[in-house]
Amino acid sequence: MWPAGAKIASSKGLSLFVFLLIPILLFLLSCGGDEFNDGEDYGDILSTEEGLVLTEGEHEIGWGRSDCTVCHNLENIHLVDRSEIGIDIESIHDQVLEEGISGCSDCHGTNGVE
Repeated sequence: MWPAGAKIASSKGLSLFVFLLIPILLFLLSCGGDEFNDGEDYGDILSTEEGLVLTEGEHEIGWGRSDCTVCHNLENIHLVDRSEIGIDIESIHDQVLEEGISGCSDCHGTNGVE
């Protein structure tokens, strides 16, 4: 014979298990979809007046900051050639991942950082 409280405790444990299991399953189902990630989209900045070099007008919020990754996730930039001129975007993305923020100024200028 089980003590009277054992049945209540096991049903509470099962309820807690189900309560935790459902959100975990929903989270796992939402991951790994087949959607294409086209990354951050700032349009074709190559066609702007200064080209790839950022200006204060184009980059108002981040202008003067050297810590690019506060706003830009390196995994989520340079995923699509928005210039449509056929640049090797995969190579550029790999370079970004390899160099990190130290390579940003090579293409995008100083971003107002002196």
